[in-house]
Amino acid sequence: MVRLLRGYSTERSSGTLRALMSPGRSGIPVLAVVAALVGCTLFLLRPASRELRGDEGTYVAMAASLARDFDLEFDESDLAWAEDPAREGLALILQRTERGVAYSKPVLYPILAATLTGLLGEWGPAALNLILLLAAVHVAWRARLGQGSTADDKSTRDNVLTFVATGLALVYLPWRMTETLQLALALAGLALTFAALRRETRPAGELAGAALLGLLVSLREPNALVAAAPVAAALLLRQPRRALRLATVSLLSYGVVVLATWGFTGAANPYKAARSTFTSETGFPAGVAAGAAAARFDSAASLATSSLGVRPDLDPEKSAYAALYFLVGRHTGLLWYLPAALALGLAALASADRAGWAALACFAGAALFYLLWMPANYFGGETFVGNRYALAALPLLLVAPTRLPGARALVGTWILAAIVAGSALVSVIRVRALDDSSQSHAHAGLFRFLPYESTASHLDGRRDRYWAGDFVRFVDPFARAGDWSFELATGDPAAEVELATRSSTGKSGPLQFVVQGSAPDLGLEISDAFHRERFRLTAHENGGAGGPVQFEPSRGWRRHRFWWSREATYDVRMLRFRATRPSGDPATIRVRYLGREPAPSSGLAREVVAVGQPSPAFAGEPAEISFEVRNTGEFVWQNGSTLPTQIGLRFLALESPDARASEARRPLPGPVAPGESLVATIPIVWPERPGRYRVTLDLVLEDVAWFEERVGAPLARAEIEVRAKGSASPPAPR
Repeated sequence: MVRLLRGYSTERSSGTLRALMSPGRSGIPVLAVVAALVGCTLFLLRPASRELRGDEGTYVAMAASLARDFDLEFDESDLAWAEDPAREGLALILQRTERGVAYSKPVLYPILAATLTGLLGEWGPAALNLILLLAAVHVAWRARLGQGSTADDKSTRDNVLTFVATGLALVYLPWRMTETLQLALALAGLALTFAALRRETRPAGELAGAALLGLLVSLREPNALVAAAPVAAALLLRQPRRALRLATVSLLSYGVVVLATWGFTGAANPYKAARSTFTSETGFPAGVAAGAAAARFDSAASLATSSLGVRPDLDPEKSAYAALYFLVGRHTGLLWYLPAALALGLAALASADRAGWAALACFAGAALFYLLWMPANYFGGETFVGNRYALAALPLLLVAPTRLPGARALVGTWILAAIVAGSALVSVIRVRALDDSSQSHAHAGLFRFLPYESTASHLDGRRDRYWAGDFVRFVDPFARAGDWSFELATGDPAAEVELATRSSTGKSGPLQFVVQGSAPDLGLEISDAFHRERFRLTAHENGGAGGPVQFEPSRGWRRHRFWWSREATYDVRMLRFRATRPSGDPATIRVRYLGREPAPSSGLAREVVAVGQPSPAFAGEPAEISFEVRNTGEFVWQNGSTLPTQIGLRFLALESPDARASEARRPLPGPVAPGESLVATIPIVWPERPGRYRVTLDLVLEDVAWFEERVGAPLARAEIEVRAKGSASPPAPR
């Protein structure tokens, strides 16, 4: 592999590779254009990615504010901009200082984007991203990445284009945030400084590069590890004066931005300022809920956007898994989101000089910093695409080797990139009707086989649940999660669910589910990484199907503590559920997860104390029924559980022989333990169509059984004449 990455002459390459990669006829620029078109297609297919959300909305608002009145205070004009109906749902991150309320994000990006925002509107920052990336590519190409005067110009160009076009750079171009700016500053700054170091010259570009790296640190302070690379390289090359000069210029550049930040916002570090917020619900700082919005951040723990401190968040288990996801995770894997990293890293290990080893050490330091101080950020989250926090450190891999990867290594990189891009494109096209979010690329192809993890406290729609003492997360939109169950539809892709079970309980055995389908010929498929089972649901007389389902899972492949429970260790599995039907016609299946305990097969017992007479029955009119019943069974009746007990009503039209009973549910007023009595008056609504009905009142263990099926009789049953509105009172039920 080392021999491969040291580069091959075109004479030793195969005919295909020679045609594609020969110096005079390199196909890399063409491939880069194709990659850009694929990136544009993915972006256009996902409308949600074009909406202003979170940090992106704040940066656009800051650029618009500077273009409008050249300040970053959140005043009346900013409030009017934010309350524009076209920006419904916009949320802004603000801060409170002695001067008042201001935006709370680094100011360099909006300062640079202000002019283009004034000219192009909200897409001005995206245009800036494109300009910055093209400029950085040009600088890195012409500086030859610090490879020295003998570096091949076309080889440098091809490696830079491969690095940019097969990785995250294209993904973040339309994302109006600082990621592209950070990548551009790092790429240009490192190329300029390392070129000067290796050629032992003192061009003005060296100081310009150091200044760019100082600006990089102002965007995210851990980027200081990137800016430290040329300083460390100078020290290793025994050039202490140059190291001091580089460090001084970077610090001065950083200081200028700090002063600008304080001048515009009243706080030197936006990530450590006292937070505030604006949303359409609060209207802060002028809306009716402004006081509550301000008070939300009054606690010491909520004062700052970032809680990053000097001490690391030492958690070896979490850091170990974070390292795994850093490399191969579904949403953050370096090998998939920057395929060139492997080739560049191996090339650096094979050919790095002292300056290169300094670059590699700083790259490792940046990765290690996030793995120890912020390990959760490598687990993905709600909107992550790749390791965006480490994005600025990736150009260190480009300047580390003295011999860049050769033709075959570049071909391998592009093949892997094609697999990744193809998987993403297929996924977005297939699921865009169900998911148009930034994660829609990860539902098919290669991504479906990669390990998933997220430490976000919730996903869109709050799709985390705690059922049967376990943690359940719906990682895609293919299951519609309710309070105590989830629903699958035939024709949809398999729904993936992350299941974390507490290891300390010692429970084992199959996982228990109760399912109910809307058609008689439904099937349910459940699978995990190593096991798949198909279940044929039992048809019911009412036209549906369902019953208990047991699935024997494979061994949990991950075991550690999670963000929601630091004191307990959990085993983690990924389960997939798919509703099937031979005809392919639309139908749904409702699934309830019971953990390791099956649904009760006995213990549904109760004693009827009293049942009152309902009020006269007129079509479509409301009425009430009172009753008292005692729990003589073995479990608590309650609403808040995966198997809730509810009050059920059935209306069967006696004048229509083929009619099916309609049903209604009413929640219990509270839990009823064994031995306790339930006294309730429930509202009912008589059927809209006049006629004679058999009305049944009973308790229902949802999706398991009506109590009458276990004890022989309902709470009450009567035949009632439902009269048209305005007619004489109907006879009493018998």
